[in-house]
Amino acid sequence: MPKLKCECSEVINLSGVPSRDQYLMISDKEYDSYSGLIDAEMLYSKMTIVVKCPLCSRLYIYNDGFNSPPAVYCLE
Repeated sequence: MPKLKCECSEVINLSGVPSRDQYLMISDKEYDSYSGLIDAEMLYSKMTIVVKCPLCSRLYIYNDGFNSPPAVYCLE
């Protein structure tokens, strides 16, 4: 997914690696299940992708990767 059009009409470019607007998150419980040396690719696969609009700060949370629609959150 190289670009995402936000509901505010901002076009978010995700083609750069690393992307300034893409974040990864993992729950505390999941994180605490790891210790010692960890395979970065395996850990990455367990993380949820979050895209933050640089204009309105709306969050697009991809719980199942980019193949499923995101949950969308915006500031009140």
